[in-house]
Amino acid sequence: MKKLKNNSGATILMALLLILLAMAVGAAILTAAVSAAHHMKSDREAQQNYLTVSSAAELIRDSIAGDKYERTMTETHKTLRDEAGNITGENVSYSTNVTKPTGIMGAWLSACIEDGSENVQYASLKDFKDTIEVDLKIDEDTSLRTVTAAFSAQKDGQIQVQLSLKSEEGKTDDCRMTLTMQGTLKEETPESYSSEDVDSYIYKTTVKWEPQRITKGIEVTGP
Repeated sequence: MKKLKNNSGATILMALLLILLAMAVGAAILTAAVSAAHHMKSDREAQQNYLTVSSAAELIRDSIAGDKYERTMTETHKTLRDEAGNITGENVSYSTNVTKPTGIMGAWLSACIEDGSENVQYASLKDFKDTIEVDLKIDEDTSLRTVTAAFSAQKDGQIQVQLSLKSEEGKTDDCRMTLTMQGTLKEETPESYSSEDVDSYIYKTTVKWEPQRITKGIEVTGP
């Protein structure tokens, strides 16, 4: 009868079940916490990637928008005379003065403009493509991820810069943006100056760029 009334085994079994249940609940909580931490890390990384690429886009945009190109060509006609003062002919000479963009994107902007030879009156726009890498720093000791910038200029003056994060092992590369800008080439009305036996004509070309938009993703335009 004593053996029949002894329920200590059932108590031990219940205790084991409770321990197993507690372990299962703890494992579920731990898994949820690890998953939440992973998502938070991914969200922080995605936000940092977005800020890095958008900062590079704004840096390039502001540099281009604050720059300009200017070319002046002077055509000079000089009457030639002999010792008696009679006209014997005419000498025509040309001189050009070019002020190129000087900002951090100046080399890009200069490369998409055709200066022309000295006797060409106005400069012109041309197609040009190039790719560079942009390194951004928070301070001297902290750098952001490198951004790849693919530059494309067309004869109609439109500029596109496709930006993406440089691939790194163990790093995601899911943030891309496109900066679009429009360049305007202006051929100013020639100015003329005359003095005795000398006539000068001045032809001036200016190019400026205005921001249009920064969009997420890669845009493809033109041929």
